[in-house]
Amino acid sequence: MPPKSRMVHWRRRVRRAWSRRTEHWRSQLADVENTPGLGLLCLLGAVTGGLAGAAILVLYGLIEAIQLPLFALFGDHQDTFVESDLAFRLAVPIIGALVLGLIVEWRHKALENGIVHVIERLMYYQGLLPLRAALTDLAASAISIATGQSVGREGTAVHAGAFTGSWLARRLSLPNNSVRTLVGCGTAAGIAASFNTPLAAVIFAMEVVMMEYTIAGFAPIILAAVSGSLVTLDLPNVHPGLTGAAEHFHAAELPIMTAMGLALGVLGGGFTRLVGQTVPYFAKIRISLRMALAGLVTGVLAIVFPQIMGLGFETVNRALAGDYGATMSLGIGLAKLVATLFAVAAAIPGGVILPMFVAGAALGSAFGAAAAGLLPIPVSGPGLYALLGIGAMMAAVLQAPLSALVAVLELSGQTDMVLPGMLVIIAALVVSRRIAVSDSIFRLLMRRRGLDYRNDPVSQYLRRASVLNAMNRRFRVLDAKTTRGAVVDALDAGVDWLLIRPAEGRAQLMRPDELKRMLAEDETGDPSRAIDLMDIPAHRADAYPIDVRASLQEAYDQFESTEAEALVVQRATSLTGRHPTPYGILTPAAVAATYRR
Repeated sequence: MPPKSRMVHWRRRVRRAWSRRTEHWRSQLADVENTPGLGLLCLLGAVTGGLAGAAILVLYGLIEAIQLPLFALFGDHQDTFVESDLAFRLAVPIIGALVLGLIVEWRHKALENGIVHVIERLMYYQGLLPLRAALTDLAASAISIATGQSVGREGTAVHAGAFTGSWLARRLSLPNNSVRTLVGCGTAAGIAASFNTPLAAVIFAMEVVMMEYTIAGFAPIILAAVSGSLVTLDLPNVHPGLTGAAEHFHAAELPIMTAMGLALGVLGGGFTRLVGQTVPYFAKIRISLRMALAGLVTGVLAIVFPQIMGLGFETVNRALAGDYGATMSLGIGLAKLVATLFAVAAAIPGGVILPMFVAGAALGSAFGAAAAGLLPIPVSGPGLYALLGIGAMMAAVLQAPLSALVAVLELSGQTDMVLPGMLVIIAALVVSRRIAVSDSIFRLLMRRRGLDYRNDPVSQYLRRASVLNAMNRRFRVLDAKTTRGAVVDALDAGVDWLLIRPAEGRAQLMRPDELKRMLAEDETGDPSRAIDLMDIPAHRADAYPIDVRASLQEAYDQFESTEAEALVVQRATSLTGRHPTPYGILTPAAVAATYRR
């Protein structure tokens, strides 16, 4: 064999071997409850976390690239909005918001950004996140944060991290249930890389985005959060450390702390409800004008409270240190809520979690300072109340009590905070659910888009299971015009289904029993006798296709929409240009049996 032909031969063998190996891996990932599948998913989760951490570095670089020259040229050589002059604080958010609005109008398409977008893609698009939307969100959020809008970067961090997980899964043609898990991995890694709170990031991804807790989901998401944190661990400018309040509380303070939780629950629930009422009105206003209005509100409030501009890490740290008096803290907290209300209603790109950090810390500090001045009992410093205020506001607005509690513990580094943290967070959660009608800010914004999220136990299971787990592999493919011998061979194989492919039209599914009766009535027994399976008087069902990567939730939805009797599991496209290769037959009974057993 010539050397060139030998090389081509070996290249084909390697390609076939690699194809068989990757197909084996995909089949393992279809059932992540087994050990090999879970191990592969953990490895991919760690890779996703590293990619998400790199995306956070890109976001940080974009913010710095915009903000540094902005302050150097127009900020009187100051480094922060707090130190800059009044005209700068007023003009920059207005101009920045107007530029964002004009960009959106120029695109003729609304921005697809943040955590709500990720949840929507998980719900309706099997976790497929478009590259263009991720890049646009990255650039737009960098502009909004650099120009001092009242938003956080965690929305973009989640979007960028989720995109890396979705991209990796799609590149490897993984089943859609694995795509979902890797999107959760990217979400956790984005939060962990932004705040250096990996455990809270894991809980947030499971509690808010995926809305379920499973061992198969926890393991890869934990590794993703670890690897995402490691990327930015030695870069303090990416996530400036938040100084936890290192104080012990007195048992007599627990009623005071509970009262603070109730008060912040009212404010957080009211904030969420006002966002829901404001969004429809803002939707009627031209995009550039409503974004400019949000920038104007931020700029005007920043005349008195410049601490509300930008990310607010320094504001949170000063509140935790007790540097603000009760009146100043209250003003900062309320101003931050108002500015964030307008920013969210106007769809300014960015996140809402970090603004709740700022508002919660300021309002908690104000409550602690006021309690110390008014009550005759010993009261801890306002820094402790600021820390608890962060947890209360997170629980009230995000409806994520576990994430809030873990964030308080990670920020303080003290297990002593468990008891007061639980009291404050649950008090805030209960009150806010009453006021906001049990809605988190994310679910409310989804409902305002006409979307809802099915999160019952059956839907949870179906979303994380693949069609490969439930399909019947006992089938044979026959051409419609075939021979008696081919039919006998298929029946002798003991199959449950026959997939019949006519020359034109949709393929049909047939049970073998009816063919057996036909053969029994045939007295000739000639194996070469021609048979047209489409002319046989028997029950045939249309063979609706479903992609081999689909989840059982997609199969269930297809059964509901088409009323199909069975689905053929196959690749969406065929590389050979011929019929796609079928993998198995799926019935409604098989889907139901998976969650009833």
